[in-house]
Amino acid sequence: MSEDDQMKRRRFLQATGASALTVGLAGCSGGGNGNGNGNGNGNGNGTETPGSDVSYPYGANEIRIGEAKAVMEEAGYGPDNRFELDWLQYVSPAWGEIAETVRGRLEQAYIDMNTSEADFGQLLDKTENGDMQAFTLGWVADYPGARNFLQLVDPENTIYDAEGISPNGARLFWSEDAYTDTDVRDSMTEQFDRIQNNPENTDEAQSTRADATRKIEELIWESAAMLPIYHSVEDSYWYDRVDYNPPGGMGGSRAKASNSVQGIEGSDTLNGTSVTLNSLDPIASGNTSSGNKIMDMFDAPMNYVNGTTEVEPLIVEDYTVSEDLTEYEFTLKEGIQFHGDYGEVTADDVVYSIRRLVESPNSTNTYFPISVLNIDREEDDDGNVVPGSTAVEATGDYTFTVTLRNAFGFTLEVLAYSAFSVVPEGIVGDIDGYEGEMEWSEFSSNPVGCGPFVFEEWQSGVGGEFRASAFADYHDGEPAVGNLSYTILSDPNSIYNRFVNGNADVSGIPTSQYDQSLVSIEEEDGVTQLGTYGPIGNDKTVNMARTPTIDTFYIAFNMEEVPKAVRQAMAYVITRDDFVSNVFKGRGESAFHLTPPQVFPGGPEGYQNHWQE
Repeated sequence: MSEDDQMKRRRFLQATGASALTVGLAGCSGGGNGNGNGNGNGNGNGTETPGSDVSYPYGANEIRIGEAKAVMEEAGYGPDNRFELDWLQYVSPAWGEIAETVRGRLEQAYIDMNTSEADFGQLLDKTENGDMQAFTLGWVADYPGARNFLQLVDPENTIYDAEGISPNGARLFWSEDAYTDTDVRDSMTEQFDRIQNNPENTDEAQSTRADATRKIEELIWESAAMLPIYHSVEDSYWYDRVDYNPPGGMGGSRAKASNSVQGIEGSDTLNGTSVTLNSLDPIASGNTSSGNKIMDMFDAPMNYVNGTTEVEPLIVEDYTVSEDLTEYEFTLKEGIQFHGDYGEVTADDVVYSIRRLVESPNSTNTYFPISVLNIDREEDDDGNVVPGSTAVEATGDYTFTVTLRNAFGFTLEVLAYSAFSVVPEGIVGDIDGYEGEMEWSEFSSNPVGCGPFVFEEWQSGVGGEFRASAFADYHDGEPAVGNLSYTILSDPNSIYNRFVNGNADVSGIPTSQYDQSLVSIEEEDGVTQLGTYGPIGNDKTVNMARTPTIDTFYIAFNMEEVPKAVRQAMAYVITRDDFVSNVFKGRGESAFHLTPPQVFPGGPEGYQNHWQE
């Protein structure tokens, strides 16, 4: 890292409360608390929590039927008093295989398990309504901090049927009526408050957050409210003709093609494949594929550097942050142009864009400005945001401020999310004060941004196509690739076959087609492994990259419906290493914490030490 880069990184950390735990991921050493022993004393309230100073209690990769039966018998279950458990899972052959394995083991522990499947949207609806007992879900980092994962288990944030609460955690229904110890629930809340109330980038605050993180993980073990199963990796495969720089740990949805692809031999078009898109409006993109396309056509204030955890200014050139981490002032680059005839990007455009994200009825991404950043605002008696009250203000042609209700240490990272992308002021009349030049349905399928690629065409549905062309006046330099062309397919095998036939330049490979024996890892670049894969179906060997992504996939429970003994019994029969090796074919890492290794106190070493000690 150059001296200039080091200076910018130090300035970034000084300006925010971002945990220094992420520094190592960005390619710099030092700056963290260095405590990887798993149980630091911490600062703050420092109270002992139930389950503190214990290692993972259910066995790492052992089938403990005896312990599962014992905990069930102690709770009053037996051959003539069995528990019937309903498990709702992704539509996924891998999760189906796991469910069948778990079902057979639980039968021996007086639990009869029924399984059903749902696609992602249905699964979210059912779990939010509490129409399940056990379910599978995953969480991919919104920002590279432990808090982003641990908010999933903050009890009040898990209750989806309580009046006046707008939760965004896991669907645990961890209420006072849940099957759990009151002191465990209280301690969980207390420890999450320690994280939330100590956002500063001081040694004391970092130590407090680290200590609270470890204690929350122990409370998850104690309660068995959630059983983390694995952390995934992102594999990319590409032909030699592509000059390709694989995205980092935040994933491909946080990387612009203009940064990842620096050229294609003999072609000016990047050909790829995409699953179905739902909207091309930044405030309404509801899936990763739509977010990918929005990243290429729009720019937000900040940007993750090619999907790594490093955040840098994109449409802004300077910023200041108040000492209490609630006031942010930004200065835009001058001369940034929108696509088409929409002119220069100004502060008024940014204010309008963030207001739409908060206030528009079309916004499906209010979670980020309201629940995560908690931008200051007025609300009516029904909890709706009063039009025009969102605390984002233009203070000049190229300067604007954002005011938060509470201190938050990852504001700059969240402002890199595609939902905050800037659009021309007034282009859609879906917030107070604007009539709009387009109906929302038109803008959602024919968008205008200021990103590296200009929208050309979107034919929705399987067999359709998405196309965009390079923006010659892009403020960060014209992209090396002239065009993007993605065929829309839903079947993983069809996506793979298109790659094998040479019709896609870069692709993934579905687990059903993946053969671990064809992998040859030749070097490592930070956390990314680089090598080759093949020969594939066309007898060609392709390049590959494997990067651990910052995510956790888990089994969780409606705790108002499932007794603790049942949850613990399942914990005793889960064998993560077997699932990762045999079901996911080695493409992942066993998860013993909700917090992924990259953002766990002390990093991967601290992660391993904590659950094993």
